[in-house]
Amino acid sequence: MNMYRKILIFPLFILFLLPLRALETVPELVAESAVLYDFATGRVLFEKNGEISIPPASMTKLVTLYLGWQYLENGGSPDEPVEITATGSSFSRPVGSSLMLLEEGQKVSFLEVMTGLAVASGNDAAYALAEHISGSPEAFVDQMNSLVESLGYKTMHFVDPDGWSAENRVTALEYAEFSSDYIRAFPSALQTVHSLRTLVYPKAENLPETGGRIITPREKNNTNILLDRVEGVDGLKTGYIDESGFNFTATAKRGITRFIAVVMGIRNVPYFDGIEIRADEAEALLEYGFRNFKTIDPETPLLEPVFLWEGKSDEVPLILEGDPLFTLSVDEMTSFSREIDVPAELTAPVRAGDIVGKVRYRTGDRVLAEFPVLAQIDVEKANIFKVLWHRTLKLYRRITNP
Repeated sequence: MNMYRKILIFPLFILFLLPLRALETVPELVAESAVLYDFATGRVLFEKNGEISIPPASMTKLVTLYLGWQYLENGGSPDEPVEITATGSSFSRPVGSSLMLLEEGQKVSFLEVMTGLAVASGNDAAYALAEHISGSPEAFVDQMNSLVESLGYKTMHFVDPDGWSAENRVTALEYAEFSSDYIRAFPSALQTVHSLRTLVYPKAENLPETGGRIITPREKNNTNILLDRVEGVDGLKTGYIDESGFNFTATAKRGITRFIAVVMGIRNVPYFDGIEIRADEAEALLEYGFRNFKTIDPETPLLEPVFLWEGKSDEVPLILEGDPLFTLSVDEMTSFSREIDVPAELTAPVRAGDIVGKVRYRTGDRVLAEFPVLAQIDVEKANIFKVLWHRTLKLYRRITNP
């Protein structure tokens, strides 16, 4: 089969209006472990001790939220009532817990509990949700571990739904990837709960009919203090216990570029200093990403129809499978290129979806990805007269052009 190669080179630093400059040095971080992760491609743009196992603390609740959204996808209703028992009551959580302020007998919806989990980081909300979904916290934890195992994570392991225990384990690398899985599976969650600045609870409609100890509405600020501070931030989760130190996972999107920054293990600092330091370091990673990298969506290449021997049609249209997305540094964009490898001709029959070629994307000599080129339609073999005629032409071509 004769093949031709078409090479197109894009000067992307011009096409995407990024100035040429050297890659900046990553800021020095106090965090023991940190990762900057690209959402579009899964590329790790920065890593510091990313494979160290550290307790996630309240970042555990992102796994709890994942199972909550999954429950809704499987037929649950955001408006369905969640019974608050002693298990989910704020009075059952240890001293020092972050709380939504749930109390036995309150009337609260499933989505309200999810919001209390995401915004106020309520340990009580985690237990109430676990009991509602699985019948008990223990059964829910089994679901958490089954989930992360099914997603391919080797280090992630949980013993409770709220992250209070130091026996919960993650790595920054795995948590960054899980955060990406979470956003991809439930993109609306970012606006529905994670971007909310405050939670006011309990409201009058939440109070038990017979009264309760918690009757005054309290406004809880989102633990993610980057929401109003950094352009594009719309999630994700913070965490702190003594054993882990201060942890923070933040995500931000500008245009089509989204990054996930994870910092873990900021220890031996005063409490309120730790809250600021983890936010500062997550912000520093995000800004480093946006200054030095950009996600690009190259224009779909024009694929000319291929000549078809012995077919009812004399050509077959082609289509590229997949949606190429790349996150590149400014230096990589200067040598970004695309190669199109397709046959000069095919022989019928051809089926829609048959792989007939490929498009390869490179930066310099490094291959970034290959995408298959497919036949777009079925083309059956022609009648015997056309088949014989085409075979005669092919024989003549071989004789005259050996």
